[in-house]
Amino acid sequence: MNKTRSALLAIGAFLLTNLKWVLGLLKFSKFGTTLLSMALSLGAYAMFYGWKFAAALVYLIFVHEMGHVIAARQKGIATSPAVFIPFAGAFIAMKDHPRDASTEAYLAYGGPLAGMLAFLPALPLYWWTQDPFWALVIYLGALLNLFNLLPVSPLDGGRIVSVLSTKIWLIGLIGLGAMLFARPGPIMVFIFILGLVTWWNRAREGYKKQVLAYEKEKLHTLLETMAGWPQLESTWETRESLNAKHLEAAKKKAPEGFAIPFLQDEKRFAKDRVRLDKLFAEQTWELFRKWEREPMEFYDYERTQPVPSRLLTEAEKQARERIAQIDELLHRLTTYYEAPASTKWKVLVAYLGLAAVLSVFFVYAQQLLQIR
Repeated sequence: MNKTRSALLAIGAFLLTNLKWVLGLLKFSKFGTTLLSMALSLGAYAMFYGWKFAAALVYLIFVHEMGHVIAARQKGIATSPAVFIPFAGAFIAMKDHPRDASTEAYLAYGGPLAGMLAFLPALPLYWWTQDPFWALVIYLGALLNLFNLLPVSPLDGGRIVSVLSTKIWLIGLIGLGAMLFARPGPIMVFIFILGLVTWWNRAREGYKKQVLAYEKEKLHTLLETMAGWPQLESTWETRESLNAKHLEAAKKKAPEGFAIPFLQDEKRFAKDRVRLDKLFAEQTWELFRKWEREPMEFYDYERTQPVPSRLLTEAEKQARERIAQIDELLHRLTTYYEAPASTKWKVLVAYLGLAAVLSVFFVYAQQLLQIR
C-alpha cells in the first residue's frame, strides 16, 4: 500500500508540474477528457484496491459507457465523451434529446448489454487458468450492470422501463430505499434523490401542462392586442384601458398559504394564474408605453406607408417563439412516453432477458468466489 501511494504521489507531482504540457497534448485528442479522467479513476481505485482490480473496474465501466455511445450513434444522437468520476463510475451527456421514450430506452439498453459482453471473455480465461481474479471480473461485471438495471431513473433500468410505465419508478424507488436502509452509501443516496426528483417531475406533468396552456392563452391575447395598435387613430382609450387592467392585476391577491400538491392543485393553479396575469398585464402596459414613444417611420417619407414598428415586430417574434416552445413542451409531455403495444412487449422481454442472464452470471461468480 505504501509503495502504491508513493508511486501515485510521484505520478501526481509529475502531472502537476507538467500540467500545461499534458493538457496541450490531450487537447488534440477527441478522447482527451476520457483518457485523463480514466487515468485519474484508475489511480484512485488502485490506491485502495490494487492495480489489477482498478484496471478491471475501469475496463468494465468504459465498455458499458461505450455501449451507450454506440447506441446513440445508431439513433443519430450526438454525445459528449465519457467522463470518469472516481468511486462514482462514469457518464456521457447527450447533446440532443431523444425524440421519445423508446429511443431513450434503446440508448439506455446499450450500456448493460455492452457491459455483459465486456466480462464474457473472463469465463474461458477462468476455466483455463482457474485464477480467481477472472471470477472477480465476472462478479463485478454482473453486479455493476444488474445494479444499473434497477427500474429507477436516471439509472439505465429506469430509462428502459419508462416505455412500459413510469409508475414502475415508484416500485424501483421503494426497492432502492430498502437497499439503502440495509446498506447505506453516498452513491446510493445520490441516486435515490435523483430518482425521487425524476419521479416527482413525471407525476406533476399534468399540472405543468395546465400552467403552460394558460401561459399560451395569455401570449395569444398579447398578440391579438398588439395587432390592433397600429390601426388606432387615437391611443387615449387604449392607454386608459391597459392602465386600468395593469392596476387591477397588480391589486389581485393570490391565495395565501402552502398548497399541497395533488390535493390542493386548484389553489396552486389560482396562484399561478394571478402570477401570470400580473406578469402579462405589466408587460403589455410597458410595451404600449414604449410603443407610444417610438418615432414613427415611413417608406420613402410617404405618410401613407408607415414602416412596421420594430418594437412590436420584436415583441411579436419573442411571443411566437415562446408559443412554439410551449407547443413543443406540451407535445413532449403528452406523447413522449407513448409507445405501441408491440414495442412495449419487445422492451419487456429484452429487459427481463438481460436481467435474468446477468443474474445467472452473478450467482455463478459468487459460487466461484466462495469455492476459492
